Amino acid sequence: MFDLELRLNSLYEALNNHAVIRLSFVNPCDTAMLAAFIRKNRIPKELIVPNDSVSSYLNTIDFFSLVWDEPRTNKQRTVGRSYCPLIELSSPEHTDSATTIIGNILERKCGENAYSVIDVVGELIDNVWSHGKALGYAVAQVSGDEIKFAVVDIGRGFKNVLQEANISGINSDIDAINWSIQKGHTSKGQEDEWAQSIPFDSYENPFPSGVPIKEEENHHEGLGLYKLVDLVQKTKGNLSILSGQGLKFMNAEREFDSKLKNYWQGVVIYCTLNIRNIKNDVQDSDASDIDAILKEILG
Repeated sequence: MFDLELRLNSLYEALNNHAVIRLSFVNPCDTAMLAAFIRKNRIPKELIVPNDSVSSYLNTIDFFSLVWDEPRTNKQRTVGRSYCPLIELSSPEHTDSATTIIGNILERKCGENAYSVIDVVGELIDNVWSHGKALGYAVAQVSGDEIKFAVVDIGRGFKNVLQEANISGINSDIDAINWSIQKGHTSKGQEDEWAQSIPFDSYENPFPSGVPIKEEENHHEGLGLYKLVDLVQKTKGNLSILSGQGLKFMNAEREFDSKLKNYWQGVVIYCTLNIRNIKNDVQDSDASDIDAILKEILG
């Protein structure tokens, strides 16, 4: 059974039976899932019982202050060096902040080869928030030779987004996940070219009922999840994607899908990348093209 499935089951156990969740270990994905689920379902703090070491970690990444509005006590001396604190993805500024901090970690650990990876991470964070437009979180942690990061939201999920965009062949959550990781696939391309644009920082539609709408393009539009899959394979890392009842796991050697008993409203993406392999060179021709475009834009 997957770690994500175990965590999801424990969350529903707490929600349905008022059961205590005892935390003796957490990874970045645990913290983001916990934060989103607790906030959405208003789970009281007394049902979440971490041991001392987990409590210290949760305090360090600002978990308590974001989830239950407790006073912040951590000075965060090593933010951007070995971890990115839990960041609520509630605006373009917050998505940029998460990308910047995770980018700083990658640059410190991987040097110039980090830039193509940073671009993919930025696209991922932007897309999860801009597609879901709901409560979400990003977090990252360096552990040995690996960087682990998670992006989580409780938005519409892949299947709903693709079905709303009239993508054919999307009959299940697994269909939606597998469609979304293919090169060149984006639901953005299905929008009405005559639709009115809503400002990227707006949560409300200012146009009359019946007027087709679209969002303004975000900062990192156009790369897609397939680049993340490629990075995971090249760095011999791991990738888990959860949406609805669909869960996909993959690494360099294998991949498989699973339909879960419980349901996650939105998207969970948990990725582990090998720092040493990024430093050795993960760039391919596509990544080189991306770097060339960025250099042209940035001068």
